[in-house]
Amino acid sequence: MTTDLSEEFGYLIEKIETASFSKEPFEHILIDNFLSNEHFKEIIAAKELKRPNFSTTEDLIDDLLSQNYKPQPFPGCSINIDEYIKAINSNNWNVDKDLLEGFGMAFRLKEYQTPILDRIIQFLNSSEFKSTLEKKFNITKDNYIETAIQKYLQRYEISPHPDIRKKAATYMLNINTDQDAENIDIHTYLCKFKPEKSYIYDFWKNNKDVDRCWVPWDWCDSVIKTNKNNCIVLFSPSDESLHAVKLDYNHLDYQRTQIYGNLWYHEITTKYSPTYKSIASPNIDIEAIKKEAVHNSKNIKQRIISKIPTRLMHLIKKQH
Repeated sequence: MTTDLSEEFGYLIEKIETASFSKEPFEHILIDNFLSNEHFKEIIAAKELKRPNFSTTEDLIDDLLSQNYKPQPFPGCSINIDEYIKAINSNNWNVDKDLLEGFGMAFRLKEYQTPILDRIIQFLNSSEFKSTLEKKFNITKDNYIETAIQKYLQRYEISPHPDIRKKAATYMLNINTDQDAENIDIHTYLCKFKPEKSYIYDFWKNNKDVDRCWVPWDWCDSVIKTNKNNCIVLFSPSDESLHAVKLDYNHLDYQRTQIYGNLWYHEITTKYSPTYKSIASPNIDIEAIKKEAVHNSKNIKQRIISKIPTRLMHLIKKQH
């Protein structure tokens, strides 16, 4: 990273270093007015972010593609444009109704025409910024950083979840182009389990080889809504860090827009990935979870093999 970027955005590091941790509903940092007024105004005025109003979702998506946004594989989202438009137009959503009401699309900005967008993302992907997060959250295992600008379309939803164990830290900075965005339901909620479901905290804590999963909304209470523009929330995922989002808004006027980033561990230590159904009762059967994981991995392997052309499969067997 150049000295110029460090001089321009170094104040962000100082804000994180001096920020206090909030303990409720789990340990996190919430910083209002993270970017300077000058930087924030310049960023939200960037033409890649501030788009005109649209008449249809098709027109909106065509515009995003023309501005170098690409569909991003993301939880709670599809990368299939046709599938998403069909669901939007028919209001027919193929989802687990116990967890979700719909799915959205996330679009990641791949190229920057406005220089400040390129500069801020370079800085937030720098070793200097990565080191700041590692020190703040006491992260010692090997990891890498990934930061990008994303827009999220209507019906994007992730039910309460603490994040998978591969994620070392996460941060979300609201850079919405319309101030009215603070007043509508497009924001991340920080949550906690209701008392009758609090046993799940201990289950995750005592079974480090089992990954954490999404759970139904009615298992949790929402405690904090991170709705302010130019506010950033940062935390290191833990067995307590339940958070969720559900977008119910008109994305034709403006889109939920964030600078979104993570630190990811290189090594994955989990062996099993159960669903919420496996932990719905306090009498969790860990052996059943393990057996289900083995069964699911065999099914995935069989599905992959079934898609390999017969002629190619013969060649593979012949080589072995």
